[in-house]
Amino acid sequence: MPPASLPGVVWPPVPTGADATALALAWQLAQSQWWPRARLEAGQRRQLAALVRHAATSTPFYQARLAGLAIGPDGVDEAAWAQVPIATRDALIAAGDDLKSRAYPASHGQPHAVLTSRTTGAPARLLATDLMAAWWRAVTLRDHAWHRRDLDAHLAAIRHVADGAAPPDGVRARGWGPATAALAPDAPMSLLSIAATIDQQVDWLVRTDPTYLVIYPSALDAVVHALAARGLRLPALRQVRTISEALAPATRAACAEVLGVPVVDTYSAEEVGYIALQCPDHPHYHVVAERLRVEILDDADRPCPIGATGRVVVTDLHNLATPVIRYDLGDLATVGAPCPCGRGLPVLTRIVGRRRGLLRYPDGRVTWPVFTVACRQAARYRELQLVQDTLDQLRLRVVADAPLTDADRAALTAALRGALGHPFAVAIEEVAALGRSPAGKLEEFVSHVAAP
Repeated sequence: MPPASLPGVVWPPVPTGADATALALAWQLAQSQWWPRARLEAGQRRQLAALVRHAATSTPFYQARLAGLAIGPDGVDEAAWAQVPIATRDALIAAGDDLKSRAYPASHGQPHAVLTSRTTGAPARLLATDLMAAWWRAVTLRDHAWHRRDLDAHLAAIRHVADGAAPPDGVRARGWGPATAALAPDAPMSLLSIAATIDQQVDWLVRTDPTYLVIYPSALDAVVHALAARGLRLPALRQVRTISEALAPATRAACAEVLGVPVVDTYSAEEVGYIALQCPDHPHYHVVAERLRVEILDDADRPCPIGATGRVVVTDLHNLATPVIRYDLGDLATVGAPCPCGRGLPVLTRIVGRRRGLLRYPDGRVTWPVFTVACRQAARYRELQLVQDTLDQLRLRVVADAPLTDADRAALTAALRGALGHPFAVAIEEVAALGRSPAGKLEEFVSHVAAP
């Protein structure tokens, strides 16, 4: 469908409605990225003041939480802000309809439901207005501009699809989606469901030979190694964009070695949209500070210094339908120094992943497990998942290319123990496939050991 335009104007189109709003926001983002950090924070404090006034008077969940919060002439007081209770996902779920504003501005557009991704149990139920959709488009355009993508080129995506796009052929379409509809409505687009097997994904990619690829990191890792094993390449490919899961450095390196193209990662969450985008000049991430206030906090709820890893706590600055204030996503990230690129946007050097994905040792140590490189060197397989059932017992679930030999099993066990630095008991299970979440995500490490 062609983008909305003024009557009688075919080319270049003059965007109207949602397209015009998104493009106006994108233009502002192109300016504000260069603001110094202090100016960005001042803007956040003013918007926080507007958000707090709205949530405290219209949203039952926040009325007590925000009572008495000091708001000065320059916005929300920083010391007072640190006293606002942090909300967990379970708290949002328990709040139910009390999380929804009783009176948000009609000018923000129609609300639509957003369900948080959750592997078990009920999801949190939020509302997002048309304004949130415009922000999503604008930040997508920032990502395209930063990474100099040709919006008329062929984009392929392997991801979760509710209906259709089944293997072996997937579906073909025109246009990459709403964000670029006003700029390149006829760009070729190919889509394949993540439910396809790795062999089906590889065959499909070889047939489509796209210019750009959007894919989950776990699927990319398996696809790259399968391409290498079969001696195949994707000649037209210029760039891979990864979404939804934590990207391991080894996967980024394997893509560069096998396919000769860079990986551009994004960090987002269903509840709040884009959180951070990869810098166009460096492998670290810039927080979308115009959209969100992102705090990286230690276990005592204090801001982490540069180089430290902590919990990701976010505040959505613009969702007045369902305010999300000081929300602990359950993720871990590492704080970075100001970027040499000159952008004032805060830096995260690494998105570590879900906090529930921490390995616990019998002696009390807790670490983020790094094991995939060692396992790849030990045996051939398509995908794997490591599960910690008890403090001293691990299960390695493997989708193998061929039945594992005793030597393969011994090599994988030794590699895993060496990478983790502990003689865990390891049970190896060969499985036909690894289950993914309803959103298509795969967790390479899952812990069933509760924190003490």
